[in-house]
Amino acid sequence: MRNIRLFSVNLIIIVQYIFLASCTELASDFTEKSTTDEIFLAGENAFKKKDFTRSAEIYLKINEYFPYSDDARKALVKAINSFHMGANFHELREVSKQFLELYPQDKNAPFAKYMVGMSYFEQIIDVERDQGATRDSIREFSDLILLFPKSEYAALAKENIKIAKNQLAGQEMSVGRYYLKKANPLAALNRFQAVMKRHQNSPFYPEALYRTVETYLMMGVDTQALEAYNFLNKKFPKSKWTALAFSKLQESNLMDE
Repeated sequence: MRNIRLFSVNLIIIVQYIFLASCTELASDFTEKSTTDEIFLAGENAFKKKDFTRSAEIYLKINEYFPYSDDARKALVKAINSFHMGANFHELREVSKQFLELYPQDKNAPFAKYMVGMSYFEQIIDVERDQGATRDSIREFSDLILLFPKSEYAALAKENIKIAKNQLAGQEMSVGRYYLKKANPLAALNRFQAVMKRHQNSPFYPEALYRTVETYLMMGVDTQALEAYNFLNKKFPKSKWTALAFSKLQESNLMDE
């Protein structure tokens, strides 16, 4: 009896799975004879189930079968949103670019351009790794601001550029610290100076000044170390980095108690 019950339960599960699978609409289920309403409904259902890739692929069928129509334009926007929700960054980028090529003056063009930037921005990784995606996002967001300065997405792009630039500054600092640890002060100094020149609005700027003091002390260039400290003290008198720099100079007998 126990085996019969287990068989019955398993049979029910299999039947339910087959039923659900048969109810799942795929992009390949639609043809030129399908209506846009049918395709939109299937795309929306997939989106509600958080099946974002399937949702986007279904929406793209409208653009395939009804190109240059208002429905195709609307479907592309929905596909972009679905790919973004599903973190499908390559597809997100390609479909967003496709929309911009087809409808450069459309009201949703700023959104599509923003999503091109986001396809890179959301792939930004830690400062220890290559920052190609960071630079690409800055480029795309900067283009958006130039093309659509009055768009709501221009303001978002500016905020993201700030974050991305801080990421680049963080990478420069990370590499500089590494060189300093390896007793390569010249290479370290180049990195810290890059932060001081290009990323003055980043949170890493005070530390870059402190590391410059530290680097000059390692090189035995006391005059430059003092100059760097004086500038740091002038710009950030209450910073912890200023206090640390003062302590370093004291240890080198370059500061009075």
